[in-house]
Amino acid sequence: MKQGKVITLLHWLGYALMFVFIIIGFVKAREGQEAFMEYLKEDGLVENLTTLFLLASCGIAVYRAIAACREGKKLWSVTWSVLAFLFFFAAGEEISWGQRIFNIASSDYFLEKNLQQEINLHNLVVGGIKLNKLIFSQILTAVLAFYILFLRILAQKTRFFNKAVRQFGIPLPRWEHVVALLTGTVLVSQYHLLKAGELREFVFAVVFFLIFLRPYFVAPLPKGSDS
Repeated sequence: MKQGKVITLLHWLGYALMFVFIIIGFVKAREGQEAFMEYLKEDGLVENLTTLFLLASCGIAVYRAIAACREGKKLWSVTWSVLAFLFFFAAGEEISWGQRIFNIASSDYFLEKNLQQEINLHNLVVGGIKLNKLIFSQILTAVLAFYILFLRILAQKTRFFNKAVRQFGIPLPRWEHVVALLTGTVLVSQYHLLKAGELREFVFAVVFFLIFLRPYFVAPLPKGSDS
C-alpha cells in the first residue's frame, strides 16, 4: 500500500475513533456524572489513548526533525525539535510522568502545591495562581486558536507571515483538520459535566497527530501579492 493511502486510512481511522469516543461520552453523560467520570477516569482508556497520540506526535516530530537536519534545513529541524519536546512534555504531564504506573510517591512539595497531589506541573498552584488555568487553559487556548484559525490565512495573505512560516517550516493544519477539531470541540462542550476536558484533550491529541502526519506547508506568495 502506498504511503499516501496509508496516511489517508489513518486519517479516517483517527476521525472515526475520535467521534466514536465522543458519542460514547454522550451515552455516559445520560447515565449521570458518576458514570461519566468512570468513563474518563485516571489511567482509563481515554487518558491512555490521549497519551499514546501525544507520544505518536512526538515520534513524528522527531523523525521530521532528523530528516530536516539531514536536508540542511536547520530552522525546520529546530521547529520540529521544539514540537517533539512539547508533545513529549504533554504526554508526560497527562500521566503524571508515570507516577501511578510505577507507584511513585509524591514529594512534600507536590503534596502541598499540587491540587491533585501528583507529580505534574499543570495542577500546581504558585502564589495563589493555578497554572492549569493561566498557562494550560487561557494562554494555551489563545495560542492554539491563533494557530488553528488564523495562521494559515495570514501565511497565505501577508508576506511577513508567509516568510516566517516557510523559513521555520511550521506545519499548518489542513481545512479538514480544522473542521474536525472545531466539530469535536463543540460537541464536547455540550456535555456540561465534570471531566469533559479529558475528551477535549483527546480530540486535540488525535487531530494534532493527524496534522503532523500530513501537514500543510504554505507556498511562497507571488511577487506583488503582499498586502
